[in-house]
Amino acid sequence: MNINKNNHKKNIISLKAPAKVNLFLEILGKRDDGYHEIETIMQEIDLADNLQFEETQEGVRLECNDKNIPVNQDNLVCKAANLILKECGIKKGVLINLEKNIPVGAGLGGGSSDAAATLKALNSLWEVGLNDGELMEFAAKLGSDIPFFINGKTSLCSGRGEMISPVEVRSRMDYLILFPRVHISTETIYKNLKIDLTKKRKDVSFFLDALKYSEVADIAKLLFNRLEDVIFTTYPDLLQIKSSLETFDFCGLSISGSGSAFFGLCNDRHQAEVIKSKVESSGMGNVFVVTNVITP
Repeated sequence: MNINKNNHKKNIISLKAPAKVNLFLEILGKRDDGYHEIETIMQEIDLADNLQFEETQEGVRLECNDKNIPVNQDNLVCKAANLILKECGIKKGVLINLEKNIPVGAGLGGGSSDAAATLKALNSLWEVGLNDGELMEFAAKLGSDIPFFINGKTSLCSGRGEMISPVEVRSRMDYLILFPRVHISTETIYKNLKIDLTKKRKDVSFFLDALKYSEVADIAKLLFNRLEDVIFTTYPDLLQIKSSLETFDFCGLSISGSGSAFFGLCNDRHQAEVIKSKVESSGMGNVFVVTNVITP
């Protein structure tokens, strides 16, 4: 966790909030609480939002460089800050500046990561003393993906996403990300999801084995997202984009989470950069070359 305390000004903390990709995502069924039971392998990548937290007298205020981001109290960042204030009895306030680099509605977890970064930063800023387990409990109250980002890197996430089992990945994995400028609501995709009990469920253990041996070719063959069908049915234009991307020489190609961002696993950074120039010239969307966040 790279928390940077600014010594020139009192009580200011800066923190990066990395994006994620879902290397594997299976839906096991619908739960009684309305959520879906999932198994997913999430991996942090080095595309990140930047947040700065400055202590104030009272209240939670959010500023953002992206005018399309709501900065009211419904934003997950504000909800995370208010949760710490309320649950920990803090009698202070905070001004939060959010620099968005992660596309919104892309399935890359930007909002969830921002919320987790807020919990971690305010725990440090106000010296609350919450451990990672307690931070994860707070995170689970805010949203299913948020607990993953407390420790990040690579994890198997189950339940509704809040049960986290870290997966050790020591090798570098290079990706090209394409955001086709389509904003997808996770809620919309899950609402349209029809669970077919006759379909054989994918076993995540094969993927975990492939990660252990870190062979890019083996990992690439196993990339999987059960939500793909419903994403492409709901947003048919994205299927055309996938077909276009399949003409490039990726080791493997998938869509992250509930979409709309595609990610191509590459042999190395050089290959990712070569493909990037071609994809950019096609005008399909915003293109990023990224690397996984590795256990030190």
